[in-house]
Amino acid sequence: MPTPCSRSMSSSSSESELGASAAAVCSLLSDVFPPTNNPNVDIDRWRKVRVFLAAMTAEPVFNLFSGCDLIGVEVLARALIAGVPSREWLPLTKSVKRVVFIWQFLLLVKTMMDQSRLLSRAVGELLFFGLGTDAEALSIWSDKAPADAKLYRDQWKVTSAGQYKAWLRSIGVDDAVSHLKSGVNSKERVKEQANEVRTGQVWPGREVLRAYLDDKTAVKERKRAAKKRATRGNKAPKVKKRKAWESDDCRHDYPVSVLRAPGVMTFMCGCGYILGFELLRETESPAHVVAALAQRFHKFPRVVYFDTACQAQRNAVRRIPWLLHEALTAWFIDRFHRCNHHCSPIFNADQYPILTRGHDTSGAERQHSIKKKSKSSLNYMTQRRFIVRSRYIAAHNNIRLSQRRRAVLDAAAGQRVNGRVVSEEVQHKPVESFFHKSLVRHCEVVNCTCKDGQSDGDLANPIGLQRKV
Repeated sequence: MPTPCSRSMSSSSSESELGASAAAVCSLLSDVFPPTNNPNVDIDRWRKVRVFLAAMTAEPVFNLFSGCDLIGVEVLARALIAGVPSREWLPLTKSVKRVVFIWQFLLLVKTMMDQSRLLSRAVGELLFFGLGTDAEALSIWSDKAPADAKLYRDQWKVTSAGQYKAWLRSIGVDDAVSHLKSGVNSKERVKEQANEVRTGQVWPGREVLRAYLDDKTAVKERKRAAKKRATRGNKAPKVKKRKAWESDDCRHDYPVSVLRAPGVMTFMCGCGYILGFELLRETESPAHVVAALAQRFHKFPRVVYFDTACQAQRNAVRRIPWLLHEALTAWFIDRFHRCNHHCSPIFNADQYPILTRGHDTSGAERQHSIKKKSKSSLNYMTQRRFIVRSRYIAAHNNIRLSQRRRAVLDAAAGQRVNGRVVSEEVQHKPVESFFHKSLVRHCEVVNCTCKDGQSDGDLANPIGLQRKV
C-alpha cells in the first residue's frame, strides 16, 4: 500500500494509489461478511459495497463530497489511514452524512475495519483521494488547455453585464431595434425582448455576462458522426461490440429533422419557476447546457439537474473547470431519467438527500408535456412568433405557480377547517386578474386608473413572485 501523500500529488501517483486502494478493498471484503440465511441481507450488503466502489473508481471522482465539511472529511480519512478504532472515528462520520453511500458503507464494514488495519487504510486512502480531485483537475487543465481556452478564462473569469455589452459594441453588434411602443416603466423590457427575439435566448431579468462558449471538440465529433451516418448505407452492417466496463453507457441519440427546428431548452429553478429558455440551433447537447449556464451565471448553480448530467459534468470539467471548481457544482440526473443510466452514483440525486430535498427534478420534462398541445403550431413558427408564444407559456406557468402559493399562504393565515389548513382551489381562476392585482405596481393601459394612489403598503401581500422561503 503506498504511503499517504499530500493533496498536491501528481496524476500518475494518484491513479496508482486509487487502483491499489480499490483492489485492497475488493480483496479484503471477499469473504468477510458473516453468513446469513436471508438472501436479501446478502444482496443489500454487496449493493452498498458495489455502490461505494463504483462512486470511487468507475467515474472521475469530482464533487464527491458536495455539501460536506471538507476539513471534517479529511480528519476522518486520516483517522482511517492511521488505523484508529471505530469507536473513535464513528463520531467523525457526521461530516459525510450528506452522502448516503459513504456513511452506509462505513457503518457496514466498521467491525471488519477494526479487525483489519489494511482494510481501514485502504478505505481512508479512497476518501482522501476524493478530496483532491477537483484541484488536481484544475491543475492538469492549466497545463494542457489550448491557448484559446486560457484566453477565454482570462477575459471572462471576472465579468459583468456592462463588460459584455462593451465587448459586443467593440465587435460591431448593437442592440436590436424594436418598433413597439411602451410606457416609461417598460422601455428597458421592450429593448430586452427585441434582443431575445433576435438571439432566441430568453432569460428575463438575468443579463448576459460572458460570450457564448463554443465547443470545437463537440462540433468535430458531430461532423464526423454525420459523415459516418451518410456513408453507412454503402457498407455491410457491423457486429455490435460489447462495451468495456469503463466506457460511457449514457450516450443518447437525438433525432434530427430537416423540416423543424431541433427544439427548445428550458431552464427551471428547483422550486418550479421557469428561469429562461433557448431556441436550439442543433440537437440538444450537454455542451449547450454548459455554455448557457456560463453565459448567465457568475458562478455555476449549486445543483444542476439534467437528463445527461454525467456528460454535462465531463464537458464542463474539460472546458471551464475554473468556473466549475469555484462553485463546487453538483450535477444530478433527474429522477425521471435516472433509471436509464448506468453511470456513477455521484449523479444520483437520492444519494445526496440534503442537497436535493424538496427539489422538483423533473419540472422541465413536465413543461415539455404541457407544450405538446401546442406542438403542431410551435414546430412551424418563425423564430419571432415562437419566442413570443413560448414567452407567454412560461409567464403563465410562473404566475399560476405564484397564484397557488399565495392561496396556500392566505389559507394558513386564515381560519382552519377541522384543525387543518385548507387552501383555496385557484385552477379555475384566471391568471390575468391575479397578475394585475398582485404582481405589478403600474398599469400602462390607456386611461386606466386602477393603480393610481395605491402604494405597496396598501397591498395585502408584497409585490412579486411567491418564491419558497
